[in-house]
Amino acid sequence: MRILVFSPVRLFGEGISAFLLSLNRFDAVLVEHDATALEATAVEFRADLALFDVTSEKSLPVAQTLKALCPDVMTIAMAVPEVAENVIACADAGFAAYIPRNASAAEMLAIVDRALCGETVCAPRIARSLFDELSRRRATHPPPDPDDCLTLREIETARMLARGLSNKEIARELQLSVATVKNHVHSVLQKLQVRSRAQVATLLVDNPWVLRFPISRPVASRLDA
Repeated sequence: MRILVFSPVRLFGEGISAFLLSLNRFDAVLVEHDATALEATAVEFRADLALFDVTSEKSLPVAQTLKALCPDVMTIAMAVPEVAENVIACADAGFAAYIPRNASAAEMLAIVDRALCGETVCAPRIARSLFDELSRRRATHPPPDPDDCLTLREIETARMLARGLSNKEIARELQLSVATVKNHVHSVLQKLQVRSRAQVATLLVDNPWVLRFPISRPVASRLDA
């Protein structure tokens, strides 16, 4: 297990790293303080898990970007105020779990362990708020038409478009013909309601959820503003 710790506060990030390393349980732990270098660091480091200090307002967009471009990296938010709107914002950003700002080191480790097992620790009142929010969203957004959702191959193609890969490079990575990739690219642009490959990258950074759910016209139209 290779863990990447992101925090703009050097002391905080290095403290978390030192604690994790002292456990002798993880293969490697690395700290990154620069948001602009985070994606490259995650790829080069081959991170399995990224712990995010979300005390900075810039952390959620950074996490969204990393999750959109490196979907295999599990992300966990640290130092989260245990208020419904904060936890919902973390869920929207793609975090698998959150560590409350008043959690102890032992509690942090327990939350990480549970997350790695596919579980999320959540206070009962926060769980109720999450259910209420899901219910509200379902009421205002009817179930999507399956034909409007991206296929698994189209999701892979969209992520590679966001990385700036050409059709030939995508074909090589997916072991497909260039003609087939062109068809996938056309379908991705159509379903995401964008006109260019560059807009795919912009869309995924701000709205990573569109890979799993059909996009609404208001979201797509903001790219043309």
